Amino acid sequence: MAGSDPDTMYVQRFKNNFSVKTFLLNNGFIYTIMPRNNDAFSEQQLKDAKLFYLPHIPPTTGVSVNIKGIGFSYIFKFTNDYLDTTGRVKSGYKQFAMNMYGNKFGFEAYYQDYSRFYFHYKNQPIHLKDYNTEIRAYQWGARGIFIFNGKKFSYNAAFNQNQLQKKSAGSAMLILAGRFSELKSTDRRLIPDSLSPYYGFTSSLRRNRNYAFLVQGGYAFNLTKNHFYFSMAALVGVGIETQTFSYPPQKYYRLGFPLVGRSKASVGYNGKILFTGIFANTDVGQAQNRSFRSQELTYTYGLYLGVRAIKLTKTKGQIKQEQKRKKLAEKEAAKKAKEDKKKVGKKIKP
Repeated sequence: MAGSDPDTMYVQRFKNNFSVKTFLLNNGFIYTIMPRNNDAFSEQQLKDAKLFYLPHIPPTTGVSVNIKGIGFSYIFKFTNDYLDTTGRVKSGYKQFAMNMYGNKFGFEAYYQDYSRFYFHYKNQPIHLKDYNTEIRAYQWGARGIFIFNGKKFSYNAAFNQNQLQKKSAGSAMLILAGRFSELKSTDRRLIPDSLSPYYGFTSSLRRNRNYAFLVQGGYAFNLTKNHFYFSMAALVGVGIETQTFSYPPQKYYRLGFPLVGRSKASVGYNGKILFTGIFANTDVGQAQNRSFRSQELTYTYGLYLGVRAIKLTKTKGQIKQEQKRKKLAEKEAAKKAKEDKKKVGKKIKP
């Protein structure tokens, strides 16, 4: 809970906070590779050879527990057929996350794992039951979130619902993040034979592994009235990334500078005991080398319902602020009363 106390006119903290949140959500992951700098083909032909790797993940269920400001989330499925009617073969999926948010600084850590991918390109028919069991993608990392107006804007209330935003406010933000990501195939090449001419020597690619340090800046706000709220955050940035490309038996190493973006939105009711709403999160990153351009898009959207056991409290600093405001208000009231008395006296003076 780093930083000074928040302004109690804008933010209300909880004491002995314990909350449980369940949610139903859709998770999406899209990884694309597009060939570059191949003089044997036109720019349009290279665009048409862009590959899309897509896991099929039916709607999932998750649970989040927050104990005294530290939150843990886990996403799981009840059965393979849970809320799924398309008949497609399901992809494997795992997600775990934890977070801590203070007034001026927040911390997030996460792990995501996808297995069994569909992949297609523009001129290939999409067969709903075709997938590659050898393809896997996973990523993990951590983010430090710096909040510049933490006295009035609560990131926790906007996106974690473990504080109350009493009056609307916003804040500039900065994120410093470390991330590991990988797309690999254990037995087969990532590029299908039909596209080999477009990718040249990179057509034998079997693994793309990246370690990145990212910096993002942006703005977040929370509009609130009578416990109903609408919050949104948008950030963009750049990073430095070590890229490893495996073409058995060879490996190539590159230094890249990926462009990244992040957006979050949530709308709902944030009461003292019950809180509910809908949310959406998106992370996108793009990097390129001489042979191809890659892009990762991860998104989540769904609805949540939670309850909390709390005791509203005020710190000594907050109590002093309120006493100071009360004294100033009393002083202004006495001054106004004195001025009004003088005006009345002038009016009745003969």
